[in-house]
Amino acid sequence: MRVAFLGTSSAEPTAHNGFTSFLLEAEGLLVLVDASGNPVQSILRAGRDPRELDVVVLTHHHADHIAGYPSLVQTLGCMGRNRGLEVLCTGVTLHKARALHELLELESPNSGYPVRFQEGYDCPGVQIRLLPGNHSIPTSMVWVAAGAQSLFYTSDTAYTPRAAEAARGCATLIHEATVPHAQAGAPGQEGHSSAYQAGLAAAAAGAKRLLLCHICWHRYRGGRDAAGAAARQASAASRASLSRAARLARAEAASAFGGRVTVPQPFRWYEL
Repeated sequence: MRVAFLGTSSAEPTAHNGFTSFLLEAEGLLVLVDASGNPVQSILRAGRDPRELDVVVLTHHHADHIAGYPSLVQTLGCMGRNRGLEVLCTGVTLHKARALHELLELESPNSGYPVRFQEGYDCPGVQIRLLPGNHSIPTSMVWVAAGAQSLFYTSDTAYTPRAAEAARGCATLIHEATVPHAQAGAPGQEGHSSAYQAGLAAAAAGAKRLLLCHICWHRYRGGRDAAGAAARQASAASRASLSRAARLARAEAASAFGGRVTVPQPFRWYEL
């Protein structure tokens, strides 16, 4: 099993880091978790053929997680896809996804292939389950098992012991870390966690590895004014600013979790 993040930012991306979504490879299966930005372009940047996608998971209907979904469906048709695509989502997210299909006329024959909505997925060697999350709108946490390996993704979540309980037994936990812990629970941040809380969840779950994502970078590097100044700097300097923020998030999570903590670099594959 391995993953490649197409972005690790919260709903406020940077010039070099887009909204949080990731590719997962397991037992020959290619899965996209959330569809933001330009998914096809991002999958190409990760070195994979978008036509090889087997499953798309939509965790919730906030725009930074679902807005790229219609272009994904349309572009795959333009690229000549002719086999079905499994799309996993539940509840209101399923309703929103179906509404996008109707609004933008994405159904076959316009797409050229069938889209099958499901609430879980089973194939030889791989199982994917969606569990209720803890966010400002209904969301799904994602559990994946492939052979002897297992992974758990919280999606956007306020810190809750329930997530750690659901992730128990998974070697890898992917957890959001939107804000520094000093800002957790601040007005406007309901429904999100800090890097420290991500570390607490990983420790409680008994995970061996923690990957941090959905990071609001300017909050880790001194506020929007500092982020704006960094954006006006040369590209290398701006990337260095992101690197410093990543180190702060990683250190905060590591203060609560003794396992391996990673802030993934976009488009790099990580073996799990």
